[in-house]
Order: sequence, then structure tokens, then C-alpha cells
Amino acid sequence: MPHRTRSVDIEQVQYRPSADRALDLEVFSMSDLRRRVPRAHLQRHHRYDFHMVVCVRRGQCRAVVDFSHIECGAGSLLTIQPGQVHRFGPGSRWDANLLLFRPELLQASQGEERLQMPELVDALPAHLHLDGSTRRFVADTLARMEQECALDARQPLLNWLLQSELTTLVTRLHILHAEQQRSAGTSSDVPERFRLFKRLLDAKVHQWHHVSRYAHAMGCSEKTLTRICSAVVGVGAKAFIASRLALEAKRLLVHTELPISAIAQRLGFDEATNFTKFFRSVEGCTPGDFRRQFDVAS
Repeated sequence: MPHRTRSVDIEQVQYRPSADRALDLEVFSMSDLRRRVPRAHLQRHHRYDFHMVVCVRRGQCRAVVDFSHIECGAGSLLTIQPGQVHRFGPGSRWDANLLLFRPELLQASQGEERLQMPELVDALPAHLHLDGSTRRFVADTLARMEQECALDARQPLLNWLLQSELTTLVTRLHILHAEQQRSAGTSSDVPERFRLFKRLLDAKVHQWHHVSRYAHAMGCSEKTLTRICSAVVGVGAKAFIASRLALEAKRLLVHTELPISAIAQRLGFDEATNFTKFFRSVEGCTPGDFRRQFDVAS
């Protein structure tokens, strides 16, 4: 394969709050961010170790999240999860409120809600159109959270307060999403066992490629896991695992210059030929073809 001259264009971004106190949450505007970083930085591909919520106030925001192009007008809400690859499109005639928070904040409270918050945040849709009342609620909540970040209080107390506000915000967004899905004749109920499967898949996709491994870890049969997966996402567990593994492969092919043999090894394949065969079966082309096609498109 010929040497690729395109440099790696993905940047790993860690959560670094601008305030002196290391709070687990930060709120600011897109216009503030533009003043803090060069324009070229905003159009690079980034992979975050934190959650980001973008609530567009005006204009048209164009974003790319894991190869999906998303158009967000005023009143749209975009959620980006840790590990996803994201890039803002060109253009600066739009503004938004940005909410950043570390996954650790979801563990700040005590009680049963502590066990549910990570799943609720992970289950937020990537793109949500806010109705008028929810849009006002989100704007008021983010403004209040921004003010609370500046309170003169001990860090644990502030993080608990912010976690409470975040819980309320996420719950309200789920209520809106459920209403929209009911209006569209679809269901938003996601069984807890599917959430467990998805968490295991995110953690073990580089090591476990077979349904049997996940079913064993969950204490159920392969047929049960396939039935759960089909009911929620419309495909069986084997296909869902393959699509998740292919996404990791595409991220590495596009955003790194690792040789295909190294990518195969990183994804848990014994041989590069087995990886190529798998990738072709899912994406319809070889890893090398996909990488070259993306270079031409970009």
C-alpha cells in the first residue's frame, strides 16, 4: 500500500475546566469558545473524554459525528458522547450554549438515581429538536448552571448541585424525546438488559467479537440476547456487534495512519486477512479502499 501523506487530523481532547476550581461541569457559549481557540481548531476532528451538549440558539450549525452529517438549526440540541469523533463544519454565523461534563459527575449523587444517570445520558438521542417550552427550560437551566459554577462553595457541594441540575435537564430531554416518539408511532423504552449489552460492547468490542461472550457475561442465552437486540434496534446481536466493530475500524482508518495490519491487531483480529474479510462483509469494500475513498472525499 502506498505511503499516505495526509497527516493525522484527529485530536484527543481531555476535560480541562477553565475555572480555578476543578469542577466536573462547565457551561459557556460557542462565541466564547471562538475567542479562546483558533478557528482552525474548531474544524478539526476531535475525540473527547467528556460529554458535550450543544444547544443551538441561532443560525445553522453543521456537525459531523462518527461519519454522520447533522444539520442543527436554532432550537436543536446535539449530544456527543465520550469516544465519539466529532467535527464542527465551516461557518461562524451561529451560536450555541455548550455544556461539558465529565462522566465522573454522574456518580456524584447517592441513592438509586446514581445507578440510572449514566444510562440516561448514554441514551440521549444524538440530535433532538426542542419544542418552545423545552427550549426555554434548557436555556434557563444552562444559564443557572453557568451561574452556579461561579458560586463560592466547596467543590463537592457544587458538584452535587450541578449533578442535580444535570439530572433534571436529562430527564426533561427524555420526556420530550418520548413524547416525540409516541407522536411518530415509535417507542423510546430501552430495556435495561440492552443497556448492559451496549455498555459491555463499548468496553469489550476490541476483544470480544462473538455473541456468546456477551451472553455469557450477561447470564443469558445467545437467543435471548439476539431477541433483546432485535426488539430495540431492529437487528440481531451479531449484526449489532459487527456494526460497532466496523465503526471502530473506520475511526482508526480515517483518523490515524496506522497500517491496516496494526489496526487489525488493535481490534483483536489474529490476521489482517481476517480483518479485511470482516470489513468487506460489513462495509462492502476493503479497509484500504475505504481509507482512500475518505481521503478523496475530504
